[in-house]
Amino acid sequence: MIRTKMIVAALNSNGEPDFYFCIVKSTLEEFNEGEHYVLAERMALKEGYEPRLSFDENDAAGKAILDHFVWESASEFVI
Repeated sequence: MIRTKMIVAALNSNGEPDFYFCIVKSTLEEFNEGEHYVLAERMALKEGYEPRLSFDENDAAGKAILDHFVWESASEFVI
């Protein structure tokens, strides 16, 4: 299993720009197919966010944001 830190740029329930953070576990095949992005956005929707764009820890934007969140508090999901 691959454990990937995910960041979803979204609008929160107040319609304000915000970020949703989670960790997604997937197989290599699921990761290569981008399923981790799909699940991160689905979970953000479930939590009341309106997803706009997703990043994982390997994307340039994701790397820039990684250190601004306490990952121990992130929800973790398995595909």
